[in-house]
Formats: sequence, C-alpha cells, structure tokens
Amino acid sequence: MNVLPDQSHPTNPVKAIRAYCLECCKESQQEVKLCPATECQLHPFRMGKNPYRKPRTLTEEQKQALTKGRDMFNIAKSSLIESENEFISHGSINSHLSTESDESIVNSGRYPVYDSFPEEGWD
Repeated sequence: MNVLPDQSHPTNPVKAIRAYCLECCKESQQEVKLCPATECQLHPFRMGKNPYRKPRTLTEEQKQALTKGRDMFNIAKSSLIESENEFISHGSINSHLSTESDESIVNSGRYPVYDSFPEEGWD
C-alpha cells in the first residue's frame, strides 16, 4: 500500500484522500475518475468530495435571515467605500487648495518648531 504524499500544510481528510488517489494513479485526474479499484475503501472519496454528506436544507426563515444578513453586509460595505472615496477626494482637494506652509501641515502644532538647533543642552 502506498504512503500518503508529504504535505507542506494540513488539509482536510477528503482532500488528503484525493491527493493519495492522484499519486496512486500517476497524477492523472482522468485515471482517478475511471479508477477500477471499487473494493478500495477510499474509492467513494477519490474525487475530493464526501458522497455521504447530506445537502444542507434551510427553512424559509433561515433563508430570509441569510438574505437579510447579506443585504446588511452589502449596505455596510458600500457605505464604507463611499466614505473612503469621500475622504480621498476631500483630502486631495484640500491638499491642492491649502495655503499653509509644508512645515505646518507636517507638524500640525504637536512639536515645537526651531529655526535652528540650540547649541547647548543636546547630549
């Protein structure tokens, strides 16, 4: 029996089975699909899907809640994009229309401004 291929990152078991089947079939996806080894316990999982997993069924209320959540997300995302665009456009307009010196824009009054460095007191 072959050993599972060395994987650099962890993966889920079904994807690991798919990797094993690809190695077994010399990396040919068509050969994995046509695999005649039906007695192999991994055979049902060879395509990278769990055939025994039940499809998710949602009630009408769950569907409405998901739709409402998606709509709320889209509204929030669009308003965030609009506010970022507004900030960018105002910032670029303000920078072009500004009459302040470059020093006052950079400093913004947070640090004292010296015309020259004091000769004494700097160690």
